[in-house]
Amino acid sequence: MNRCHRILCLSFILPILITACSSHEAPTAPIVNGWHEPISKQGVYIVRPGDGLYAIAWRYGLDYRNIVRINHLSEPYTLQTGQKLYLVQPTAQDKKMAAALAAKPVATQTVAAKPAATKPVQPQSAAVAPPAKKAAPAAAATSPVATASDLTWKWPAAGTVEQGFNANSAQNKGINIVNKMGTPIKAAAAGQVVYSGSGLPGYGYLIIIKHNDIYLSAYAHNSAVLVKEGEKVKAGQTIARMGNTGADKVMLHFEIRRRGQPIDPETVLPKR
Repeated sequence: MNRCHRILCLSFILPILITACSSHEAPTAPIVNGWHEPISKQGVYIVRPGDGLYAIAWRYGLDYRNIVRINHLSEPYTLQTGQKLYLVQPTAQDKKMAAALAAKPVATQTVAAKPAATKPVQPQSAAVAPPAKKAAPAAAATSPVATASDLTWKWPAAGTVEQGFNANSAQNKGINIVNKMGTPIKAAAAGQVVYSGSGLPGYGYLIIIKHNDIYLSAYAHNSAVLVKEGEKVKAGQTIARMGNTGADKVMLHFEIRRRGQPIDPETVLPKR
C-alpha cells in the first residue's frame, strides 16, 4: 500500500476510533427525574425501612393529609415496614380491604334497666316556664386557611441562587443556592423536623420541616445534619451544613410545598 492509500485509510478510520472511544466515557452525574415519582397503577405503596409519612408524600408530590384520610391513619403516623398505603382512593375491588382497615370497634355501653319508681310523682306547678329562646344556627365549622404570610420566612443559606424555580420544568421545583462546603443551612421558618435521611433519590441527605398543616420545606444535599426527626426548630436556626450529597456540586437545593404542591420559594422569602 503506497503512502497516499495509507493516509486515505487513516483519515477514514480515525474519526470512527475517536467516536468509539468517546462513547465509553464515564457518564455525568444523574439528573433528578422530575420533582416527584409516578404513582403505580395500583396506587399502592409498600412501606420500606426508614420511610415516613411526610417523605412518602414528598416523593409522590402528594398532600400528606390525603394519605392520612385515605388510610385512616392517626398521629403520630407511625408506619411499619411492609405496610400497605393507598396513595389514591382505593378502587372498587379494594374498598372491602380499605373498609376493614378503617374498621374500629365501637364501644357500647349497657345500661341496666331501673325499677319503676314507687314514689308518687309530685304534680307540676301551674306556672308555665317561658319558651326557650331559639338557638342560633351553629356556624359552619371552618378551619382558618394558613397562608405563607402567616409565617416568618428567612433565607435558608447565604450564597448565590444559581438556578431558580421553573414552573414549566419538571426538573427543578425549588432553588439552588451555591456556596462553599460547610456553609450553615438554616430553617426558613419555625416548625418541626418530620424527615431526616437519605431515602429520597436525587436529594442526598435531606431534611423536611413541617411549618403548619399547609406548608413544608425541604433542604437537600447536606454534608452534615444537625437536627433529628421530631425536633422543633426556630426560624433561622442552623439545622445542617451545605454539601454535595446526591449532587455534582456543593449547594443547597431548597423547596417549599403548599398542600403537597411546589411553589416558588422566592415569592415568600424576603428580598435581599
